[in-house]
Amino acid sequence: MRSTRFIRGATVVIVCMAIAAVGWWSLRADGPEPVNLEEAVALLETAAGENGGSSAFEPEGRSLASAPTTEGPGTTSSAGPDAPATASTTSASHHTLPAVIETRSLDTEAAGLAGVWTVATTEGADGPTDEAPVSFAGYRVVEVLAGGVDESTVVGRTAAVSGAIELSGGALVAATVEVAMATLRTDDSHRDSHAREALNTGEFPLAVFNLVEPVELPARILDGESLSTAAVGDLTINGVTNRGVIDLEAQLAGDTIVVVGSAPVIFSDFGVTAPMSVAVISVEDHGIMEFQLFFTR
Repeated sequence: MRSTRFIRGATVVIVCMAIAAVGWWSLRADGPEPVNLEEAVALLETAAGENGGSSAFEPEGRSLASAPTTEGPGTTSSAGPDAPATASTTSASHHTLPAVIETRSLDTEAAGLAGVWTVATTEGADGPTDEAPVSFAGYRVVEVLAGGVDESTVVGRTAAVSGAIELSGGALVAATVEVAMATLRTDDSHRDSHAREALNTGEFPLAVFNLVEPVELPARILDGESLSTAAVGDLTINGVTNRGVIDLEAQLAGDTIVVVGSAPVIFSDFGVTAPMSVAVISVEDHGIMEFQLFFTR
């Protein structure tokens, strides 16, 4: 009799826990939306407006507003930040940028863009938000609740990102981005702990991307137009390196280069086994790597 009551009681507890888990799963807040270039630029411009028009990141070096502009073969001119708009300047997205004659690729030297640009971060930021222009990297993966009653897209992100790009000639010629994997956070600390174990962050704390092929830059980006392209590079996670392609969108916004991107990642390709928990019956072996980066000088 006692064993029967015990079994019934245990069954009730398990059912209640399952109901509570489903309820929590269904009622919890949705994760952040995928990275979006237009929204990233808008955040940057809003922050710049709140700073009186200056960059949200206070980069060193001259403003792009003073970069030389191409007026014709062999001639250049310089337009200061207070110069009125003329045939050699054009206004776009709340900032004045040099106008150039449309060519196949951008002359980064003439436009004053050549050189190294580094990832800018907001001082003191402990993670990405929807209210501030924070550089971040992260992932999106689908997990299914035990019993298959529901599934959810889990989003993990971190602002612990560093790196740099180099512009030369008419192209992006080098790029390196590093991410501190142990700082990735979702809405569940227990899941984060399992993810750190799966990613082996104790032995391999960094994920690294290195560009291996130049990316041509069109001249029209000086008019505030966005660039959609693909970058071929080596991605290292858990000490394993694979070559792949990342879809990128970029835009020149004032004195900041805004870049967002994403790429599918198969965990097993990097020796990673998808983490599991009591409440989750399965986690897909693939996900989406994504990032939002602001580069300044």
